[in-house]
Amino acid sequence: MRKKIGIVFLFGLILFLISFYFILFYQIPGSFSLIKGEETFLFEFPFNLSINGERDISLEINGRTINDIDDISLNPGNGLKVKANQIGKVSMDLKLFGIFPFKSITVNVLPEIKVFPGGQAIGVLLRSKGVMVVGKSFVESKNGHRYYPAREAGIEVGDTILEINGSEINDKLKLASNIQKIAEQGLPLSLKIKTQQGKLRAVNLKAVENKQGIYMIGLYVDDGVAGVGTLTFYETEKKEYGALGHEITEANSNNRIEVREGKIIEAKISGINSGKKGLPGEKLGTFFQTDNVIGDIVTNNKFGIYGNLHTIPNNPYFSEPVPVAAISQVKIGPAKMYTVVNDGVIEEFDVNIERIYQQSYPGDKGLIISIIDQRLKEMTGGIIQGMSGSPIVQNGRMVGAVTHVFVNEPTKGYGVFAEWMLLQTGIYEMNRASNF
Repeated sequence: MRKKIGIVFLFGLILFLISFYFILFYQIPGSFSLIKGEETFLFEFPFNLSINGERDISLEINGRTINDIDDISLNPGNGLKVKANQIGKVSMDLKLFGIFPFKSITVNVLPEIKVFPGGQAIGVLLRSKGVMVVGKSFVESKNGHRYYPAREAGIEVGDTILEINGSEINDKLKLASNIQKIAEQGLPLSLKIKTQQGKLRAVNLKAVENKQGIYMIGLYVDDGVAGVGTLTFYETEKKEYGALGHEITEANSNNRIEVREGKIIEAKISGINSGKKGLPGEKLGTFFQTDNVIGDIVTNNKFGIYGNLHTIPNNPYFSEPVPVAAISQVKIGPAKMYTVVNDGVIEEFDVNIERIYQQSYPGDKGLIISIIDQRLKEMTGGIIQGMSGSPIVQNGRMVGAVTHVFVNEPTKGYGVFAEWMLLQTGIYEMNRASNF
């Protein structure tokens, strides 16, 4: 009996140690970023660790200049503080008690980047490459029969029509016109399709003439979107910007829209639909294509939209640009958010960073943010649509942007790290080239 209890106890102890090992393992990211010239606290560990590895730049660990990373000891409870005076990359191998291999980490030393936080309300006009399929239907012919040409040809919602009979298509009106002309000649249609999975394929089908004499193939299509969002940051030397913090998708398929052309325009907020539990709120914005064009849209990806500025915006809270925080510099605690809730006036609001996900690789949901500003909660109910891209500043650094609202708890939502947004631009490369 005692032997069985001992075996069970030993098994339980081994299981506990393995579980504890993996908990500690995943608490330390595989990659850290820090800013050149700034000492940064990376992590604290409950056991003795030794650190060795390879590097090509000068490094200070816990205040001591190291020529070679060779079995540096980190005592239990002592945090690891690193400072580098050169841009580059350092690989470190961690060993428990100096014996057992634990984890390899990479430290990326980045140049200090300064940008102006945004907060401006922007109208977004985006035109797609090709014509997007957003729905399917039937075509009722002159004799009253229903036909499904597109469905029978295998065209799906989320596909994109790139060509019709060898002619490039980027406009839904041109698509309709070409279908009519080709069908009136008695010719079949040959479509070049890009599927949701990114594959190209040829589709042959025949249009059906409806009761009004219009030839149709049974599709609903679109060639762009328009909406209201928030400018996140802008840089005045290279004249680049980032906005939204998340990708723009086609509503029916939820596929990212490939950019053919686009622009961001100065917008005004004319009203607010407050958010409630289970019902997200929204900003009601107005803008016109003839209004002040702030810039063009070059890129639409999971971290937002990016492009070049035509005019330099203004945030009255910042007369000078602020540093962009490395992820390791972002802290749980109070911060400021900048956004427009009335007309075109940027306002400053109190938020709290409640949770930080230590991401080793770029990800779109790195922060959990809560609105603690009572006035903003009374005006909007919390985070609302149109607030995406609102910059978050903490301790004089831009740390991220609001991206998503928790539908069932609208005072909270996700944010994306500013570091990941900056990596989508050429600003880091420009500064890396000028720093040695």
